[in-house]
Amino acid sequence: MNTGMFDFWTRLKAWLPDQRGITGLETAIVLIAFVVVSSVFAFAALSTGLFSSDKAKETITAGLAETRGTLEQKGSIILTSSTTGTSGVVSQIQFQVANAAAGEPIDLTPGNTIIRYSDKNQVRNLVSSTHFTSTNIAGFGDSDSLLERGEIFEIKLLNLNTLLSTQLMTNTQFTLEVVPPRGAVLSISRTTPTSLETNDVLD
Repeated sequence: MNTGMFDFWTRLKAWLPDQRGITGLETAIVLIAFVVVSSVFAFAALSTGLFSSDKAKETITAGLAETRGTLEQKGSIILTSSTTGTSGVVSQIQFQVANAAAGEPIDLTPGNTIIRYSDKNQVRNLVSSTHFTSTNIAGFGDSDSLLERGEIFEIKLLNLNTLLSTQLMTNTQFTLEVVPPRGAVLSISRTTPTSLETNDVLD
């Protein structure tokens, strides 16, 4: 290369700005941006994971509460009739319930627990103490309306001969659904006999 050309390039490079500092600054900016984006992404991922874990825990807890708040029927259904024979009319139904699998206490207070009566003619919700009663008949336990572990409650449906719009008579299928404030619904279906006695036991 001749001297003139060398001098030209020397003078040109002197006029050009030095790029080394800018390159280092760009690298630092890119690195900082990468760290910030990674931190935000990690925080979002952790938050989502914790939220999902909490929701899963709530779902499991709710499922366990529902399962442990399940009623089971104990013994037979007993019908009491105001009039007997082939044209008899049922005035009262009673049955016993207990906690399934030694579960959580269940509030059987009328109104908190609802009993739904249904047959081919009608559906009626029983919601007050004038419609039904619930009493602990076990040899131990307390006198409140909470069905607790080891207790057996007797439920009596009262004054059905006047409460129902169509009276429950002979050879009629009926269904009782005990709907507690928490836990599964207990459903009981039976058919009245062709002739009613003062007291009839339905297995």
